[in-house]
Amino acid sequence: MTNLYLDKGAYFIRLPYLVYLFFIITLFITTLYFLSNADNFSDFKFFSYFNTIKFTFFQAFLACSISSIAGFIFGLILYLSNKNPKVISSLLNFCFILPVIFVSFGSIFFYSSNGILSIIFHWLSVDYNVNVFSLKGIIYVTSYFNIAFNANFFYRKLINIPENYIKVLQSNGIPFLKSIKLQLKNFIFSGYSSVLILSFIFCIGNFTIVYILSGSPNLTTIELAIYQSIIFDADLMRAILLGMTQLIIIMVISLSLISKTYTFSTFASYKKSYQIIDKPIFIDYFFWIIIVYFSIPFIVLIKGIFSFNLQSLLTVNFLNSFINSLLVSIISLTISSILTLSSLNIYRSFLDNNSSFHKIIFISIALLLFVPSLSLSAMIFYFNFQLNFIFKSIWIVSLINSFFITPIMFIFLSSKFIENHNSEHRNTLLFNIKSLTRLIKIDLPKIRNEFLLVSTTVFVLSLGDLTSVTIFNNSSFKTIPLYISQLYSNYRYNDAFFILSLFIIFIFLIMYLPTFLLQKNAKN
Repeated sequence: MTNLYLDKGAYFIRLPYLVYLFFIITLFITTLYFLSNADNFSDFKFFSYFNTIKFTFFQAFLACSISSIAGFIFGLILYLSNKNPKVISSLLNFCFILPVIFVSFGSIFFYSSNGILSIIFHWLSVDYNVNVFSLKGIIYVTSYFNIAFNANFFYRKLINIPENYIKVLQSNGIPFLKSIKLQLKNFIFSGYSSVLILSFIFCIGNFTIVYILSGSPNLTTIELAIYQSIIFDADLMRAILLGMTQLIIIMVISLSLISKTYTFSTFASYKKSYQIIDKPIFIDYFFWIIIVYFSIPFIVLIKGIFSFNLQSLLTVNFLNSFINSLLVSIISLTISSILTLSSLNIYRSFLDNNSSFHKIIFISIALLLFVPSLSLSAMIFYFNFQLNFIFKSIWIVSLINSFFITPIMFIFLSSKFIENHNSEHRNTLLFNIKSLTRLIKIDLPKIRNEFLLVSTTVFVLSLGDLTSVTIFNNSSFKTIPLYISQLYSNYRYNDAFFILSLFIIFIFLIMYLPTFLLQKNAKN
């Protein structure tokens, strides 16, 4: 044990997590100090925001319910279709991480009064009266992402049903659909409570969707109210109080998940190698309906390509926005990667020593999943204000993004990183392997493929983010999603759709890169 205390590399690896923990604690203490000393604290009326709070959780409950039911049905149909599991899972993963602005504007292009669906109904001489800038539009776009999330959970559960289960059911003449209600029910739904709570949180934190599709003051969520308090009313206290209110409610709802779950298991393989013999005839028909449903936003790509305008790509605003988006994603990914590896190393060290403190590490990282983005933005806005705005907007946005993508990286990499930690710990002691050497030469090669995949995913998520940048943007700093949104708001629809199309094509290329590299390495 003496060698461990002399291992300077261990302290070097743990430093990023300790800095993160210090910053988070300082941020919350500073926020609480601000609230306790606010002169007009007593003037804040929670009751006046009752409708905002009610609508926030009503639309979240509605979208979550739809996503849960549709996700199960979609997952079941995709499983029974007997299509390539890797292709289907890749589709669901991709639809879940699509930029919110893309799905939002794609839905507007298809469903609005001047959209594709309206034109089709006009040709058919049928009245079309669907207002996408309403609760319907908000629920539709919010559910789009969460249906993909829920469907992927159920689909992965179904394709990982042990083959002997299927054979026993088939040999006894038990229809597969009937077995789901009876024998397979517990297996399929085990662990779903975590997915359900996460879906609900995602539905609450749909600021970008409400920001784009809210066509009425009655359709204001807490996060939109935070944005309005900072940007239009310059009332930071109100913004922080609303953020703390939302945070407390989410924490109460999620308490069971945080207190009982200290790790997440993921399916890394696809075990399905058999055919369902009682496959319903209509499954293929519904399979293509699902494909069409997820493909609807992509129709806007056609509009964008036909709106080609080279001059719009040569403007200073576009070039600055594109460069800023790349810088934000690169910085966010760098911070998250360092913080994730540091957290995983500490997490495993407690496991190696049979210490229950690993739960604290998990909670301190997973907690960021439950903090509303605009709530954190409001706190950091005040923190930066107290420091006389020494941090530039690009660093603040990158930091906020990194805090929200770190839990994704941590959870995705944890099972592979900590695999066989007990035997590795004994070998580390036996051969006197230093922590830094173990991380570089043992851990990183083992998680190389997973790290490449999740890094690409969070990089894309950062590129398409439109939350904190709405607060911290200025004349010299804006990202591509915000730039597209401003073009659309200024009625420059063709330019907005053209740049949006190029943006998505660029994301396609980024998402394809890890697959290409992994296939190339496999051949070598």
